[in-house]
Amino acid sequence: MERREFIKNTGLICLGCIGATALLQSCSNAYYVQSAFDANKLVVRKSEFTEVKKDKTIQHTFVLVKTDTLQAPIYLHKFSDTDYSALLMVCTHKGCEVNPHGEYLICPCHGSEFSIRGKVQNPPAEQNLKSYTVTTDNENIFIWII
Repeated sequence: MERREFIKNTGLICLGCIGATALLQSCSNAYYVQSAFDANKLVVRKSEFTEVKKDKTIQHTFVLVKTDTLQAPIYLHKFSDTDYSALLMVCTHKGCEVNPHGEYLICPCHGSEFSIRGKVQNPPAEQNLKSYTVTTDNENIFIWII
């Protein structure tokens, strides 16, 4: 094998591995929950962050809240029992649905990156993601959609 061909093949293999890892990481963490809509707010039970699979308990740091009233899911991130962030998963650049990926939300259309608090980290988006006020009680999380 010639040196040029070796470098080309090695580079393609590395890019493929990086892409596969990114795809697997973003897909494996997505956990969708349903919510109740009650007087301008979505209600999500705190217990939704705990998933039980075959004798295993999984603690999620975020859940994706599906609703019929919004164009995309809401990314609900848990920082503590009283600190949550709720973001509409629509990129402010061209309106594509963003995907959770580790500590970022990434737009698959043009590569914009947002922090888990919704702040722009990497253009082309210039505006932060739409965020919602979040309040809690002992058992529930309230996402105010006003």
